[in-house]
Formats: sequence, structure tokens, C-alpha cells
Amino acid sequence: MPYVKNKYYLDIPFCAQTNRNEFYTYFSIEDLVVRCVTYKEQSFRCRTIGILKSINGRFFISEIKLPMKASDETKIRVSMIYLKSPPKSTFIPYTVQIFGTLTWRKKPVIFVNLLQVINTAMAIRLKETLTSVTSTHLTQVPIDENDCVEQCALING
Repeated sequence: MPYVKNKYYLDIPFCAQTNRNEFYTYFSIEDLVVRCVTYKEQSFRCRTIGILKSINGRFFISEIKLPMKASDETKIRVSMIYLKSPPKSTFIPYTVQIFGTLTWRKKPVIFVNLLQVINTAMAIRLKETLTSVTSTHLTQVPIDENDCVEQCALING
């Protein structure tokens, strides 16, 4: 029996019934910085994978890059105020997956809702998979909600 992929769901846009802002969309650290600088007045939910470092009692997340370089890395501040038990401040960085809300507070800050510590191999595989999936499935998603309403109207007739 041959295997047939069902790609009909790619044509279904986010609408009022399925609001994009209710989901945690995956972004790389560099994409988060660009998006936050471009849309400073907006907060949005995001999902990202990176290396969580503690510097002077504050947490920052940076991109996973091989080979590891500490010179010109992009960092985003991470706030743990919504977590019941935040991770302890250590010299050893964690590889983590973060679900949270990105907002602009003089610099980009992620307010974490869910933090998952994962091993490095899993973080690299998960990052590559999510990058592949989002590049395939989010290419047709409009940024502006008005465009989404127009697409819904066209599809529903």
C-alpha cells in the first residue's frame, strides 16, 4: 500500500477561530532578536532552544552554534518570574527549550512560562527538526492579522 502525504492543512490559515497568538511559534535566537527589534511594541509567544547561562545572577539564552564560540554571540535576557521553581544560578550552562513571551524592555526579554532542560545532543536534533518544520509550514503564514482575515474570507467564500 503506497504512502500518501496529506498536506491539506498547509492551506488552512490562522483565523479568528485559530488565532496564531495562542501558540508558541519556534524561532531561533537570532530571529527572535530581529523580530523583537522590528516589532518593539508587540509581545508574542515564542518557543526557542539555546544555551542558558547565568551571568551575575541573571539568566541569558544564546544560540547553539558548533563549534562553540563565546566572542560574538547574540544573547537575550531570560526572566524566570513566572516559574514556580527557577533553575539555580551556576557556572555550568544548560541546554534548554524555553516556552515564553518575548517583549521589549530596553532589550529583548523572554518571560518564561515553561523551561525544559535537555541534553546537548537532543537540543541540536530538536533545533534542526523545528527549523526544518517551521521553514516548510510557516512560509505561507501572513504576519498581519488583516491579511489572515482576508485569506479566511477567500477560502470560506
